[in-house]
Amino acid sequence: MNASGFQLCEEGCFLSQDGVTNIRNVALVGHEHTGKTSLIEAFLEHAGAIPKIGHIKDKNTVSDFDPDEKEHGKSHFLSTISFDYDGKHFNMLDVPGSPDSIGEVYTALRAVECALVCVDATARAVLVNTRRVWSEASKMGIPRIISINRLDAHNTNFREKYEQVRQSFGKKCIPMYWPDGSGEKFSKVFNTLKIDAGSSDEIKTFNKEIIEAIVEADEAIMGKYLEGVEISDDELHEAFIKAIVAGSVFPVLFTSAEKEIGTKELLETIESIVPPPDFITRKGFKDGKEVTLNGNGFIGLVYRTVTDDFVTRISYIRVLSGKLSANGSFINRRTGNMEKIGSIFKNRGKEHFDIPFAEAGDIIGLSKVSDMRAGDTITDANTDLKLEEIKFPVPMVSLAVKLKSRKDEQKIGNALKEFESEDMTFHSVHDAETGDLVISGMSDNHLKLVLSRLKRKYKVEVETSIPKIPYRETITKSIKGVEYTHKKQSGGAGQFARVFIDLEPLPRGSGYEFIDKIVGGVIDQVFRTSVDKGIQSKMAEGIFAGYPAVDFRVRLVDGKTHPVDSKDIAFQIAGREALKKGFMECSPVLLEPIVMIDVDSPQEYMGDIMGDINSRRGKIVHSGSEVDMAHISALVPLAEIMTYQADLKSLTGGEGNYTIHFDHYDTVPPNIQNEIIKQHSDH
Repeated sequence: MNASGFQLCEEGCFLSQDGVTNIRNVALVGHEHTGKTSLIEAFLEHAGAIPKIGHIKDKNTVSDFDPDEKEHGKSHFLSTISFDYDGKHFNMLDVPGSPDSIGEVYTALRAVECALVCVDATARAVLVNTRRVWSEASKMGIPRIISINRLDAHNTNFREKYEQVRQSFGKKCIPMYWPDGSGEKFSKVFNTLKIDAGSSDEIKTFNKEIIEAIVEADEAIMGKYLEGVEISDDELHEAFIKAIVAGSVFPVLFTSAEKEIGTKELLETIESIVPPPDFITRKGFKDGKEVTLNGNGFIGLVYRTVTDDFVTRISYIRVLSGKLSANGSFINRRTGNMEKIGSIFKNRGKEHFDIPFAEAGDIIGLSKVSDMRAGDTITDANTDLKLEEIKFPVPMVSLAVKLKSRKDEQKIGNALKEFESEDMTFHSVHDAETGDLVISGMSDNHLKLVLSRLKRKYKVEVETSIPKIPYRETITKSIKGVEYTHKKQSGGAGQFARVFIDLEPLPRGSGYEFIDKIVGGVIDQVFRTSVDKGIQSKMAEGIFAGYPAVDFRVRLVDGKTHPVDSKDIAFQIAGREALKKGFMECSPVLLEPIVMIDVDSPQEYMGDIMGDINSRRGKIVHSGSEVDMAHISALVPLAEIMTYQADLKSLTGGEGNYTIHFDHYDTVPPNIQNEIIKQHSDH
């Protein structure tokens, strides 16, 4: 062991002589407050990497070292923890459990061979974000182990919680360790794979269930089992790894991280049955064709980037193939840039330990690479290959921000760019249409955290407001022969232009068409484009409510010029005013964006959610349920859900989540349109 608590091999790396087969990469996932960070503390204490476990309330855990995490008493950011135990090298990713951090779940799961799904024994149900990460891991085919944690707390019932887990995730969830009680009576766990004459009937039943689930994954072992031939421990162990990879079994364990009950057994289970990196085949794409990564050169996945308080850029990498050496180089396949490497290091929270190189299967950190994002593929110069693109969730909540001090314009630009590169579910944009600087994230709390970091780290303060809704103006009737004459006589040269136009509505989404129907030379060709330019400038600023006008056709049908006073600006003005005059005679209406919203929540809230959506002028297009979870899809005006994240949280006790995407524009009801027009005229 060196001072860091790592077992060094002869070359100075943090791997044993057996290399990749001794690595265990695991992501701890689940809803927030399920005890993921506390479990890692217990693992580190068992491994001798820390003298005693830290506690979230004492703000001294290895994972939660960021100032915002210490202040709020929970994980906000993915943390990488590496340590050695019993001859194995562990890379554990402590993934935040807030729905705001779902983007980090997407990248973390791609960097590991197993998800440790943490379930809160004190919660009345398996919480929504635990279900969500389970679903994501299932789509990716990631092996899963379940830890029912905090079983030492009052009012817990291990049998009820186990049944909830089975109802939520299926009958393949089978106890590998079974507790002796709940609450104060929880003191130890029993291995269901090892029974004796003193084992209870309940544990004997679980023993049969888990062994049958294991042997199903191996035909040879299954044959022996059915024939009554004794299966050796080594054979059963190898079959167990195959079973967990195949999804034939999801081992369930019971723990108390704070009291370190069942935590050593959980760590030893991870050591024993989590597949090593070379057990699972990884895929990539070369020239558009899928290829396996085995035997390729260096390939790495960037699963997180961050700038620390010393403004040092750090990128966290899963090495999928080949070898990466300190002071070497690689190509970022997103940017095409060749990047120089300084040091390579292992991470244990905020601590870094330099290593000379990293090989396939390991997880490491790099510093001072400026343009790197989560999801990037990096390779050596000769390995032109990309990993599958990660499709991150669309941000749900937006705020318009305004600087309190104009001198901070450059600082906020740099800060928001930095935040976007660190968090793929955070976006910022300057809306040229509304003039707003708009930031978007997964929830109100997500944006509050961004603004807190903006103030603490960059000393930038802003005022916030709800962004303007991007309404549109259009017409519903046609009109012919709208005439407008522009005359201006002054001491100098005059201005003259006369135009006749026809207007007609177009289908939604058609935009704008300008058709020149002038016959002969009543308007010079150059001035006809001036009419079009004037019309488009008026469209951009709006005609009656201050919003862009869309979805109509203009025909320029007649007009008149003056040999001296006609000029470009005169015909631009005539075009603008003719449009304004004709538009108001075509029964104009406002259009509003309609979004498709998909809501997931426990089934008990289904009726309340549907009633709430109806009250928001929504139209339910689909509803259904699976197990005890409800899913509702609805079309809703964007204006009605600008604060929906907080409202849904209140409605479901924090157990509902949703996604939205733009669907179409539709007419605003007359009473609401009148109010919007009034607000515009008041300004």
